[in-house]
Amino acid sequence: MKKRLIAVLLAASMVFSLAACGGKSSESETEEDKVKTEGTEETKEDDVEKPEVDTIHWARANSGNILVTVAKQQGYFDEVGIEVIEDPVESSAAALTALQTGQVDVTSNQGTNNPLQFIAEGSDFTIVGGYMLKGMYIVGKKETEYKDVTSLKGSKFAYAGVHPVVGMALLDAGIDPMDENQIEWLSYSTNSDRLAAVVAGEADYAVLSGDQLFAVGNNDQIEIKAWLDDLVPNYGCCRMNMNTEFVKQNPITVKLLLKALIRAEQWYLANTEECVSILAKEIGADEDYVAAYLLNENYVSSVDPCKNAVIKTWNGMVQMKFIDQEAADSINIEDHINTELYKAALDECVEEYYDEDPEFYDGRIQFFEENDQ
Repeated sequence: MKKRLIAVLLAASMVFSLAACGGKSSESETEEDKVKTEGTEETKEDDVEKPEVDTIHWARANSGNILVTVAKQQGYFDEVGIEVIEDPVESSAAALTALQTGQVDVTSNQGTNNPLQFIAEGSDFTIVGGYMLKGMYIVGKKETEYKDVTSLKGSKFAYAGVHPVVGMALLDAGIDPMDENQIEWLSYSTNSDRLAAVVAGEADYAVLSGDQLFAVGNNDQIEIKAWLDDLVPNYGCCRMNMNTEFVKQNPITVKLLLKALIRAEQWYLANTEECVSILAKEIGADEDYVAAYLLNENYVSSVDPCKNAVIKTWNGMVQMKFIDQEAADSINIEDHINTELYKAALDECVEEYYDEDPEFYDGRIQFFEENDQ
């Protein structure tokens, strides 16, 4: 009994001694660990890069934008803290006017020549990325002989004026696209009207976009004669445009937006067939209609700005007098192409997600080196 009492007193003295020396109970240790953990979590949260603005208004064309849709559905925009709101627009002119007036922050389905025309006329736009790299094509009746771009000489061509890419190819072949004796351009405002003109025999050829591939594929009188990429490789079909002031004031927002889109491009290319049903549902169209362009190997997307193609298009438009010489002399078009933010976004994606798809990211790096340097 005496020994037991001594043991109890000894244990008590040890507890007191620990307390006197600053020893902590298990309860206080847990509380401190909790504080340390919370502090670490706060530090990590502070390290996360935040966009200057968290809401982006995107001009949405009738055919939609599969990369925006995927980035939404896969949560890529959410991960970078950005909400993208798509505002419907009826035409390229309406979309670019909405951008000019600040009603939207981004346009992406309006080609390359259209935003360049706005820039030439005084709009301060900056091309920061892209949507479709290629996907437009020339159609004619099956019996109409076509060998190469020289076959267009002497033809009637349906488009809204001279098509810049076709015009550049004609110039390279020594044919003046502005000379009515060499090629006659018939003005039709919509793709469906251009297709109807060829079917009716009013025009020999027409340039069409992806939204007409289903109609072309189901018309036994018409066939695709050439893809515009055959004429001018990587011509940069649809570029991604923003107001220059917005880009300057919100560089982190733009970079994070591009980062989400690059990830969406990788997912789209790895899951193209699934994207058919996703986009069909998004735009309220039949899956066969969407599959006609989305599964076509010549319909290719790229978030890359394609700087070299944009400059080539600008120079071609100047040569064909779409852009007057005064504007050409006063504007350095390279000042309206920002490749740095895309490259920063790509570098971060490579660092964080390379193992998910090495082939995709190696391809994006090589493409940038070949098309933006």
